[in-house]
Amino acid sequence: MPGRPVTRPGPGPCTRGVLAGLSAVLLLTGCSGSGDAPAGTASGPSTPAPALTSSSEPAAPDPTDVASAVDALLTRREAALVAGDADAFAATVLDPGTDTGRRQVSGLAAARALRVTRLTHDVVAPVDDPRAVDVTLRYRLAGTDRGERTARVRYAVVDDGPGWRVDSELALDGEPAPPWVAMPELAVRRTAHAVVAGTAGASALDEAARTVDREVPVLRRGWSGTPAHVLVLVPDTVAEAAALGASGDGPGRVAATTDGPLDADGRATADRVLLDPQARRRLTTVGRDVVLTHELAHVAVRATVPGTTPTWLSEGYADHVGYARADVPRSALLAPLVAAVREGSAPDDLPSATSLDPSVGDIEVAYLAAWQAAELVVERRGEAGLRRLVQRCTVTGPAQDAERTCDAAMPSVLGTDRAGFTRLWRQRLAALSR
Repeated sequence: MPGRPVTRPGPGPCTRGVLAGLSAVLLLTGCSGSGDAPAGTASGPSTPAPALTSSSEPAAPDPTDVASAVDALLTRREAALVAGDADAFAATVLDPGTDTGRRQVSGLAAARALRVTRLTHDVVAPVDDPRAVDVTLRYRLAGTDRGERTARVRYAVVDDGPGWRVDSELALDGEPAPPWVAMPELAVRRTAHAVVAGTAGASALDEAARTVDREVPVLRRGWSGTPAHVLVLVPDTVAEAAALGASGDGPGRVAATTDGPLDADGRATADRVLLDPQARRRLTTVGRDVVLTHELAHVAVRATVPGTTPTWLSEGYADHVGYARADVPRSALLAPLVAAVREGSAPDDLPSATSLDPSVGDIEVAYLAAWQAAELVVERRGEAGLRRLVQRCTVTGPAQDAERTCDAAMPSVLGTDRAGFTRLWRQRLAALSR
């Protein structure tokens, strides 16, 4: 997935280290407590509640009949949510006075704040356990989404006599839930170009909005498909981030992710940026700005150019954009790469997708090396040349096709082939260590 700056674990009980391509100077100097509850606690468990029992067990309902009833229930509930009809929505909740009931009611307010304009669900499969009904939802938010996003939710439903109602609505482990389910207490900041939603507090939301408002107009000048408004999610806890679909590489390792559906041509239609709460707390103000700006570059490219870009170029370009305004000496940012060059452990070739994958190992030096490849392109052909290379190297096919296409594009864009560009890049890295 594009757009994954990460932190690597350091020694001791807390995670220090750096973001991929970021220097430690962009991290806070201490290891402060995150305040996060363990994963799964803040958002409530995603396992089904225990089944209700009695001394005289009734006959189990027919699974197909239950599926039909749940389908009708969710259809009413979704219509009420989109319309903002609090009474009709409450009528689908088993007990608004319980913790799970209050969570659902809060979720309605969150969905309205997000401006959900479309919400449907896929056909409900026959239901064997009414306390664990897993459903795929499809939704769209006004102002940010040009296509539908999908999410997964687990419902516990109960037939209380008058009809079926929802006892709980929770995220599924390992599956992204809608923001209003993952963060029912979220707040929303809407500005000229940002829709920032989260539970991290007003200052965190406002800070993210300022970065989006500054960067989107700049990106729109270079990438015509850049959305006018970008959704940024800022959860406060690890559990909320996991419910939103945070990377499985471990809390705090991935500082941010960008993802969303693609249209038939391969362009992103509803990207959102998800900020990791632990990484956000460790980063300085400048570091947080760099991370979000990096992700916004991915949003711009994905919405404009269909297909796959070689990872070294995609991440190198995003880091080029991310670092452009960072008020940090380049020597400090590049220190890990310089050390690797002097030790003889720097990469000999343009970084591979594997070397930039946080699930594989330490990617700090590889990210910095990819950034320097992008800087070399700008040095030779300017900003327009770098954008042109990204466009020419992006194809609707597998990663291998993107690399081959990029090889073919380099002579006309850069005035040299891959071998020549790689030789110049190695010379650039060697010069850094002198």
